[in-house]
Amino acid sequence: MYKFIPILIASLSWAMAQIHEISGITVDSKDGSAVTGANIIVTDGDEGVASDIEGKFTFSTKRSFPFTLDISHIGYNLLTVTVKNDSFLLIELTAAVIIGQEIEVMGVRRKVELDVSAAVDRIDIEAIELQGARDIGSALRRVSSLKLNYANSGKQTVSIRGSNATDVAVFLDGVRINDAQTGVADLSFIDLNSIEQIQVVKGGGSSLFGSDAIGGVVNVESRKATKNSVYLAEGLGQTYGNDLDLSYGATGVLGPVGLGGRFTGKTRAYGGRTTTTSIFNNAFAGADVFNGRFDVSWYNLSKTLEFESGSVTADDGLEVVSVKYEGQLLNTQNWSFMVGQRAWNLDQNYFTSVKEALQDGSTILQTSKGFNIRDINNVIQLESETQYFNGDRSYFDVDGFPTEDHIAEMNRNTTAGALVSRWAITSDSPIVDHINWEFGFRFNNIKTNMDEIYDYYSNGLPIAEPELINNEFSSIVTSKRLGVHVDGQTNKLRYSLFVNQGSNSRLPTLSDRFHFAHAVFDSSMDTVLTREHLAATEVNMDMTFMDVQAELPISEINLILGVFINDYTNKIAYRPVEEGPAVPFNDLTADIRGFEAAMKMRFLDGKLLLGTSGTWMSISNIMAFPNKPEYRLVSTAELNLDWLTMSFDHINEGEQYYYVPGFGEGVRKPRENANLNITLQKRLWKINCSLSYTIRNIKSKEELDLTLEESIRQGFNYFERYREIITLKVSI
Repeated sequence: MYKFIPILIASLSWAMAQIHEISGITVDSKDGSAVTGANIIVTDGDEGVASDIEGKFTFSTKRSFPFTLDISHIGYNLLTVTVKNDSFLLIELTAAVIIGQEIEVMGVRRKVELDVSAAVDRIDIEAIELQGARDIGSALRRVSSLKLNYANSGKQTVSIRGSNATDVAVFLDGVRINDAQTGVADLSFIDLNSIEQIQVVKGGGSSLFGSDAIGGVVNVESRKATKNSVYLAEGLGQTYGNDLDLSYGATGVLGPVGLGGRFTGKTRAYGGRTTTTSIFNNAFAGADVFNGRFDVSWYNLSKTLEFESGSVTADDGLEVVSVKYEGQLLNTQNWSFMVGQRAWNLDQNYFTSVKEALQDGSTILQTSKGFNIRDINNVIQLESETQYFNGDRSYFDVDGFPTEDHIAEMNRNTTAGALVSRWAITSDSPIVDHINWEFGFRFNNIKTNMDEIYDYYSNGLPIAEPELINNEFSSIVTSKRLGVHVDGQTNKLRYSLFVNQGSNSRLPTLSDRFHFAHAVFDSSMDTVLTREHLAATEVNMDMTFMDVQAELPISEINLILGVFINDYTNKIAYRPVEEGPAVPFNDLTADIRGFEAAMKMRFLDGKLLLGTSGTWMSISNIMAFPNKPEYRLVSTAELNLDWLTMSFDHINEGEQYYYVPGFGEGVRKPRENANLNITLQKRLWKINCSLSYTIRNIKSKEELDLTLEESIRQGFNYFERYREIITLKVSI
């Protein structure tokens, strides 16, 4: 890695005419609320912009680092900020009558902003809390192109734009939590109370998140200790007895160092038939050191599942550690280093006929550097990741004697390099701010090793020598993406347009290899399981109309239009079978094509929000992409009066094909559901109090007494039914 440093320093020394994209958000220093209409201007210059209704801003400048910005707003004091790099700026304005002072803003932009432009939805914790969300699944319900799937253990998996859950990479503070045994990520492993922001990348051509993120990315960022605080929250379900949440934590700041911790316990009852208990522990620390930011986070989850009869239980555990530094190194800016580790284990018993003891984990080392060469802004990323999976699966007959024992030890080592380049051109047109030509490339060298042992028994005694199987192979996987991104504005319109095309590849997961090698195949196409390829095209337009002249008191209108085309070759799909796990196979050709549209209108100076969004998809093969609705429409209404927040969501999904082992296959009819939340907020002395009443799945109340099979066939998720919840939150 160090051999690149002289090259980077030399490149920086003769870089000239650099164009920097500056973005950030203006907030009130007292309560953190967005400050609309703040003027952000380069000192002694005319480059700048005004913050939008959400306090956000973006503009381009040719000024060389460091330079200063003047931030002004009526009712707030003038503030001067020194910018040393391409940072995402958090500007805190104060109404106190004091002399503004110069501050330094450190840090690097988020990875989703450094990658080639793609459709991204951002969900902040403040918005999540006002919607009465209890987990990530309910927090993401407003994303129209995203579908959550629930299992009887409370497991939550996600698909984006019709992709399968194995295609979506989920990251927690930079550590991928997709397990090597199934290839999917369980979102219920993440405690919503510990989250700062969720970013959903809808495109499947990421260069910085990995080639196997072929169906999109869910990137989760946790809270940081930025102030002294104490937090307590409790939620009580009114529909089922065993339905409650309890979370408490504290943060403290002393000089440049911040520390914090959080504990959360959850129990979920599903129709009186299953109960899931989850215990989350989270600790984190951060410090501003060496002209940069150093952060450490630790997560630990233990989860148990028990049926009412007590016949099936499971113990599930996950631990994630992340250490990250962002800032300056060797007198150069825009460095990022990350070390992450994930460990997962599962012990479960299926009616005493099958017992499993599984262990799964990964370790990742990653470094990235941002640098400019003339007008070209670049990010280079190097990483190394090791995945391992150890499993012991035992089968028993009706008398309790073992019949087969299968032990597997698998590992996959990946070394990768990625480059994203952005050539920024400043336009002479008054309505075009800049044009970015963007290019992303990723190279992966992957080595996979699989060792398996089979023991067979009769009446509990071995009947043959153990069968040993070893497979070892290496693979080269690449991805690339090319796009153009245009930003501009007029007096009443801000717009952003991007178009990109690319290709990507993904290897079968360790679980795919394991299940494929020992399945009974029914066609010649199943003689080989190979990598899949994706050719993707995406077009997206985002327009925000301000100062709308209308009879209604409209503050702002936001309109988003998008088209996506995903063409797959040798798509890895899964054939369900009743006698065991789904069998992976390659579908020669498959495609998903779709259209997205969304509109948000803000009234009464942003106090009232009305929005609607929809995704319409055409899927070539429902066997390759099962359980995907042909369309999904989400309508929202939210009233925010500071002390009172009311929100209502209505969700409408088209018909979808399903196959469930034991129940068969069929087509679910179009379905709809709705959610309502009312939140009261009050600050008493220094204590912030919040009381919420939430109704989930209003339309499915009459389905409470349906059996599992009836729920599946009618399209109502048995494990996500009608619920009433009361939540109390107190913080200092």
